[in-house]
Amino acid sequence: MGNNTIIISGGYVDQTFLDALFLEEQYSMVIVADRGLLVADNLKLPIDYILGDFDSVLPELLSKYKGKTTPIKIFPTKKDKTDTEIALDLALEQSPSYIHIVGATGSRMDHTMANIELLLKAMNQNVNTAIIDTNNKIYLKKDNFIIKKEKQYGDYISLIPFSHQIEGLTLKGFKYPLDSITLKAGSSLGISNEIIEDEGIIEFSKGILLVFESRD
Repeated sequence: MGNNTIIISGGYVDQTFLDALFLEEQYSMVIVADRGLLVADNLKLPIDYILGDFDSVLPELLSKYKGKTTPIKIFPTKKDKTDTEIALDLALEQSPSYIHIVGATGSRMDHTMANIELLLKAMNQNVNTAIIDTNNKIYLKKDNFIIKKEKQYGDYISLIPFSHQIEGLTLKGFKYPLDSITLKAGSSLGISNEIIEDEGIIEFSKGILLVFESRD
């Protein structure tokens, strides 16, 4: 088994969903950021690193882990990076096979958008990284790829330009195919497509795609 890493951040986490995800993925490294500690503690998950400014964690909970073997990295509230970015930096230093981030979405849309932007950092280091919640799997792609229908996260696939535009975008095996178009930022053309064959093939010659595999 490779170094399959999960980051549990401080956004909303469905604990039943996370428990099932752990059973499926068999993560070998677990990094918790700030309020993610509460979720990990509730589920009695193994933890490899604890970090954050802990502005949303009760002191008693943090004290429970002090003095144990799990490293705790405490950062000031006033800092230039979010706890999620610090956790991602740490994860990337561990030569991961892939990274899943949970607790990266929720009611704070500014944090959600910033966390999606962080995916670029992982992509630039060629580490497959996805934000996952109960309804969505979110990731970036800079090269052609295939989504197998039997393994897709949900029924719907949305493709959004992360770069200014996507050139030569072709979709095969989809309900709404495309043939070598330019998909520009500011367009909703790529929203809510569906795979109707055994696999959906996404090809493009230039750009970075933001991909959502979504459940309704």
